Amino acid sequence: MIQTRWSWQKLLISAVILFGLLFGISFVSRAILFSGHSETAIYLRAVVRFTYAVIAGGIAYYGLGGNRLLKSVPPLNLFLKIMITVIGVLLILLLLVSGFPYRLLAMVHSNLFIANTLVALSAGVLEEFTCRGLLLSAFAQAFERNKYRYTWAAVVSGGCFGLLHLFNLLAGQALMTTLQQAIYAFVLGILFVAIRLTTNSLVWVMIIHFFIDWQPTISSEVMTGSGSPWGAFFIVWTPVLLIGLAFMIGFDKNVRWHSGLSFL
Repeated sequence: MIQTRWSWQKLLISAVILFGLLFGISFVSRAILFSGHSETAIYLRAVVRFTYAVIAGGIAYYGLGGNRLLKSVPPLNLFLKIMITVIGVLLILLLLVSGFPYRLLAMVHSNLFIANTLVALSAGVLEEFTCRGLLLSAFAQAFERNKYRYTWAAVVSGGCFGLLHLFNLLAGQALMTTLQQAIYAFVLGILFVAIRLTTNSLVWVMIIHFFIDWQPTISSEVMTGSGSPWGAFFIVWTPVLLIGLAFMIGFDKNVRWHSGLSFL
């Protein structure tokens, strides 16, 4: 049984409040307190966002009762070991396809290096503590009597993670870009849950999240580009989604097989 300091209802409400405050703080700091695109304004917004992320992460950590989700991780069978390896390879390929080596060079020479780093860190800390922390634990408790408990918790928390990216429309991001961002965020959310369950920690998903977001334009809070053709988009992301779901279903079956193990 998953035991946290707070009930699943309180965990859910806390996640909603923390995200609501994030959007409020981001709006106020961008539109009123530190408006404009000067380096000073961007740095001030980054500091405010990072400070809030640390505070929100601390609140989430307390409510969760720590960093771990499981008291002991059930030994992974051969299928799960293969699937989590595939997921790891997919995440590495995602970084390479997104031009991470070139982004790294661009970041080193960027005048906004610290601002971009703070914003990427804040995203990793806040979004993982809320989505893979508060929301995942809340839904895992809510679906306690369902035999696919963790699969549903991963899908619903991943769906929330995807929907949150729709707020980028308010920052002026293009509709097609935002929709595709929300969809692949949902898929990545499920992969992140797989990593979270396997490592029994939020640290690794925070690191992965940080490196995905760590780019020269992150402090502008708007994703550039016009998106990909929908056909190619679904050809790429549908198999990734199926791999994530296959792991989660297998994980639930493995948990039932090792039902003698207790869960935190």
